[in-house]
Amino acid sequence: MNKKSMLYVTLCRALSIKRGHKGKAVAYFTEWLANAVPERVNERIWVDGAGNLHVDNRHDAASRTLFVAHVDTVHREDGPNKMRKTKNMWYADGAPLGADDGAGCAMLMHLLHANVAGYYVFTQGEECGGIGAAYLSENHSALLGEFDRAIAFDRRGIDSVISHQGWGRCCSDAFAQALSDALNSHPDFMYSPDDTGVYTDTAEFINYIPECTNISVGYEREHTDKESLNIFHYEALAKTVLNVPWDKLPTSRKAGEVDDKCYAPKAWTGNWQQSAIAWSDADLDMDKEMLFDAMTDAGFGLTDDLFYLIGDACYPQDPEFAFRFLSKKKLTKKVLKDAEDMLECFDTHAVLTDLFDRLYQPTH
Repeated sequence: MNKKSMLYVTLCRALSIKRGHKGKAVAYFTEWLANAVPERVNERIWVDGAGNLHVDNRHDAASRTLFVAHVDTVHREDGPNKMRKTKNMWYADGAPLGADDGAGCAMLMHLLHANVAGYYVFTQGEECGGIGAAYLSENHSALLGEFDRAIAFDRRGIDSVISHQGWGRCCSDAFAQALSDALNSHPDFMYSPDDTGVYTDTAEFINYIPECTNISVGYEREHTDKESLNIFHYEALAKTVLNVPWDKLPTSRKAGEVDDKCYAPKAWTGNWQQSAIAWSDADLDMDKEMLFDAMTDAGFGLTDDLFYLIGDACYPQDPEFAFRFLSKKKLTKKVLKDAEDMLECFDTHAVLTDLFDRLYQPTH
């Protein structure tokens, strides 16, 4: 990687600071991004009511791709962030590395400076429940309707093109396969459609944008002080994405289309007691029944059973240790609803590990 490249500069800037939501550091980083965009788009940048940074680099009416990355991390405090580097890997040093999603932010700046056509949004508060993306969905649906595809670079691993997020389909199989094929033009890549996604910002756009996905960028063990970034893969991906024909990828799904195979039945009514009755006739195994009961109790503020199940799934050797990292404040009705919907499609372990990711709160 050229150490003077925008990819490298942005990545190092992002990973060197802890960027908790609403902190001074995340505000600084967002402002830094705004000041670092190419001069040609200086008149086409703006910040919305949630603090999301918008950069319009569409070349013409045929540019119908939205690129998304979130600026916040799971850190609780501001301050410098340490890392360790080897030739092929970058590692966290005492706190989460922040490649989730500093790697995505750097990839967007890389694409933008290479003049890849598209509309770019750097969102706020993804780690707190997709605050910035939800704001876009609720307040700028007409803008979202201008795109055929939404691309996030916010997935762990090195081979996923996400077709389902948590509770249902977010892009068509045809789109996921075409994008995988385009990425696999690199001889070392083996991308493929992946229906085990959990959540990122593009999940908020499925009612307005036909094809919404998330691409693996090479990080692992996000949200922990064991996080790492495969810099060898990341550099290769950065070269490859410049040659993807983004606006020629197929559009097969219809925005707002519900995938009956994957989406949960409309059991959620906004009332936990009514939902429990609606689910009582569902064909659930004992593990799912136990988890649903625990989620129902959590909806009334009784979180002990749910937190124990989460801890037992993620840290079976010491479930109580995991409790220290779970935030009751993050256990919103939306998070519980998403978990309920996800339970229809995935096994209990997948739901519980997703809940751990969404409720994770560092203790230091």
